[in-house]
Amino acid sequence: MKIALVRYHDNGNVNTRLPASLNRVRGVLPPLGIAYLAAYLLQQGHVVDLIDAPAEGLSRDAYRQRLESFKPDLVGVTAMTSTFEGSLEAARIAKETGATVVLGGAHLSAYPAESLSFDYVDFAIIGDGEIPLAGLATSLEKGAPFAEIPGLVYKDGGRVVNNGPYIQMDLSVLPSPAYHLLPLNRYTSLISSSKVATLISARGCPFKCGFCYHQPTDDHYRMIEPMRVVDEMEMLVKKYGMREIMFYDDTLTMNREHIVKICHEIIRRKLKVRWESPSRIDRVDTELLTLMAKSGCFRIRFGVESGNENILKLMNKRITLKQVEAVFGDCRKIGIETFAYFIVGYARENAKTMRDTIDFAKKINPAYVMFTIATPYPFTHLYALAEEQKLVDANYWRDFTLGKRKDRLPYFVPDAEDWIRTAYREFYFRPSYVLRSLLSVRSLQKLKNGIVTAWGLLWFRVVE
Repeated sequence: MKIALVRYHDNGNVNTRLPASLNRVRGVLPPLGIAYLAAYLLQQGHVVDLIDAPAEGLSRDAYRQRLESFKPDLVGVTAMTSTFEGSLEAARIAKETGATVVLGGAHLSAYPAESLSFDYVDFAIIGDGEIPLAGLATSLEKGAPFAEIPGLVYKDGGRVVNNGPYIQMDLSVLPSPAYHLLPLNRYTSLISSSKVATLISARGCPFKCGFCYHQPTDDHYRMIEPMRVVDEMEMLVKKYGMREIMFYDDTLTMNREHIVKICHEIIRRKLKVRWESPSRIDRVDTELLTLMAKSGCFRIRFGVESGNENILKLMNKRITLKQVEAVFGDCRKIGIETFAYFIVGYARENAKTMRDTIDFAKKINPAYVMFTIATPYPFTHLYALAEEQKLVDANYWRDFTLGKRKDRLPYFVPDAEDWIRTAYREFYFRPSYVLRSLLSVRSLQKLKNGIVTAWGLLWFRVVE
């Protein structure tokens, strides 16, 4: 079967509260999810085209032409909550070219039936998609029933049938992502100065932060064998010339033994590559950080989220400001760059708590920081707080999925945009930060990135 897998533009992105000026230039990173799907489908004998519209700069018409040229039997489209409208446009165009259409991604776990209410969406997949998508392709080829395909949501007459989420417990049966189908030379990051690739070493996240939508697959933490992880890193370096690798695990250091083995294997092979990862404050220590740095880790991204202890507790972050200061201090001593994420305008915030966050960001002084305005995504504790404060009704995201609402969610704090603008400017335009940034410039690309960042912050506005 001929199958096209699509990451489309984020049309209708009304609830991603990033600075619009930075959103345009922050870069595009490889879509690992559909690259994994592509690899498994190829292994099963299917013909696959991977269409990454943002990376390839495809317009609506160019995307349509790509489909008309390939003539896929089945088109799979990634659908995230805030970008759902764009995913629907991709699905509609695919249907118009004569393909069967299936949606996958986080949003489908939240509203599967509503997502299938459109006549140009035939199927949805909930959970890990490799096995369900291959099963769907086989059933379509053979005209077999869909009832036994795990993770599949389908239409049966006038009703929607949900076979329940599929969780791939044994990741060893899945091939590495189909990197050869990705336009690897087109991927960039505003905080990188060279070619960059992404990979994962595990799936799942057992933590339940109040602002994060928890998918069924998140409850099961599943690791890829360390040797295979480093095999993939080595392949990216030697075959594709990658000089930087971003791990896209939710928390790379979740299992200490796992990351220790990865680091030791990188060192044993004398693999020269710079890599970075996400982590949690409570999942690193001085010894581990030292080993990570020795194996090539040059940056760690931490979700700090707030500079106020009470707001951290409300977020269910399960960390303290004292822990944050200690870890950022360790990273500085060891020589690992830090990137801190913060949320501004959370439920029950006020001027003092938001000022605490801005001041704390400057105090721990990471190399990079990202401030976002709190967004109550579906089925999160934050959404329950939004309902409690009468900011939204229970059906906002359902109606959004059905196309009945185009409005942006209201802020918990009316002047949140002013606060986040203040946060960015106070952090990045400090004389000490500007001087440090200038002294750290080692390439023309990094200088260009710095200028682009500064320009974006000066012309700050939030995506609507």
